[in-house]
Amino acid sequence: MAPTQTPLRIENLSLPVVAHHEAAHAVIALTTGGRVPRARIWPADAAHWQGWVDMEFRDNPEGEHAGALALLAGAHAERLWLDRHDVPPASWPHDIDASSQWDRDLVQECLRRIPRDQRPLYRAVDREAERLVARHWDRIEHVAERLIDAKTLHHVRA
Repeated sequence: MAPTQTPLRIENLSLPVVAHHEAAHAVIALTTGGRVPRARIWPADAAHWQGWVDMEFRDNPEGEHAGALALLAGAHAERLWLDRHDVPPASWPHDIDASSQWDRDLVQECLRRIPRDQRPLYRAVDREAERLVARHWDRIEHVAERLIDAKTLHHVRA
């Protein structure tokens, strides 16, 4: 008989999922030339967590592109974490698409600030963000672990 893993309890999923979401924002911001003065997570209620990352980017098209990548990274990190832990979509702690709508709205604002002749397609930026999350997964996990332990990180380094 093959060894089995103890399945994750659903009420325990929100903390690591949100921590990885925020860690991905931070790591991708840092890897694309941004700064991360603070990242934090806090309990929204007894079973759910929320988070926020302060990110700063250059005020130019490259900075707007980097901001869009960092914003899109959060949802990709959630899906990757859940996939790596074999959590079926029916057991996810929340609707990732609905909860990341605000991030996607900000991405649209970032892209609108890039001159039309230099503006990448949203889908291309989203695919790039997904690749960056996979490429920097070890760093994202490291920052997420630190975030789970401390709840607030200042002057984040990945």
